[in-house]
Amino acid sequence: MEARPEFPESGLLVADEVLRVAGSSSVTIWDALESAAVPVAVEYFPVSEAEIAKYRTVPVNAAAQQSMVEIVKALNPNNPTLYRVVLPKGAELVKAVGTSGFRGFARSGGKIRAQAVLKPVAAGGAIAAGWPIFAVAGTVMAVDMVAQRELRAHQRRVETILGRQEERHYVERIKDQRSADAQLTRAISLMLDGHNPNLELALKSAYDEFHRSQQFLDKCRGVIEQLIDADGKVDYRRLEEVLGGTTKDLDYFLRELHMARGAIAIRRKALLADAASVALADPGNPYTALRKFLDSQVHELEQADAVAATITKQLTEIQLKGGWSIPKALKKQERLRRLAAAPPVDDDVEIRFHRTSSGEIVQVIAIEDDEGDQPTQITSGDESSSAGTPSPHEESTA
Repeated sequence: MEARPEFPESGLLVADEVLRVAGSSSVTIWDALESAAVPVAVEYFPVSEAEIAKYRTVPVNAAAQQSMVEIVKALNPNNPTLYRVVLPKGAELVKAVGTSGFRGFARSGGKIRAQAVLKPVAAGGAIAAGWPIFAVAGTVMAVDMVAQRELRAHQRRVETILGRQEERHYVERIKDQRSADAQLTRAISLMLDGHNPNLELALKSAYDEFHRSQQFLDKCRGVIEQLIDADGKVDYRRLEEVLGGTTKDLDYFLRELHMARGAIAIRRKALLADAASVALADPGNPYTALRKFLDSQVHELEQADAVAATITKQLTEIQLKGGWSIPKALKKQERLRRLAAAPPVDDDVEIRFHRTSSGEIVQVIAIEDDEGDQPTQITSGDESSSAGTPSPHEESTA
């Protein structure tokens, strides 16, 4: 019988072909992973019981279960070990799982831990057989979590700048976005558990939200550039008139911008779910025609995302002037920049697994990651309000 290979206590599990291309250099391993047909690796390292206590556990979906069983069986560690999925291909959509290869789409991707000296280890045999499906599962799980965080962050920003008149309208729209997001998460959960859910309703809800926001972005494309005078500044009265409409409600524009960013996050998640669903259903199919369609959808999404990012950048860097009061213009400028800024979102998602003392394989989630972020307190009253005092409405929505 062939002798069982001796694996180091900690390492980076990569496909055989990646190791052949890169040799043993940790630097070139990363480059080889990015160009590999299946760009996924698993970092593993021993952990103490105190470290494991920082996580809560959830069941492992069927798509990842068998791959993790084979990984743990092959490594057979003597000590408690944490496994972290590494998805280096961070900016492309799942295109197919088959002879034509796989590309992951996780915005944050993943980085090999700088403090760990990892020895690359080849993954062959039974591990390699389930590697493509494992890559799809890891990617879709990562994007699902990032999209939920991003959506909630933008919606909380909308809630902080709501007025009484607009509350009912935006409560309904926020509900619609969350409903679309929840439908997609449910479909993804079923898909990763080995089912083939009907995605049509979830996809339609996500696309409806996206197209509504796309109309807003197309209408506002290039508007701010036209308002900039020769001195590089914008008269705030003209800005309020152009962006705020007849009521000169500049907060309306800011609310719509954040709703658009949330809709883009949902659309990104929907595209991934659609691609991953067909890839998991028939791993050997290159889906040539579908890939062309998905490419066009990705291009449309990227265009909308670029417009939203440009508008956000312009508003966060805008210089205002106008009226007889320079302090008033500066105060409006500071408030506009603050409310237009994209809320902080932790998109460094990690997919981690652990084998318990009883031999069960579970997914682990850091407790602090699972508690959710608190809404940012931002004053939404008029310029006469105190800078750090939220209005009664803000306190209730927060």
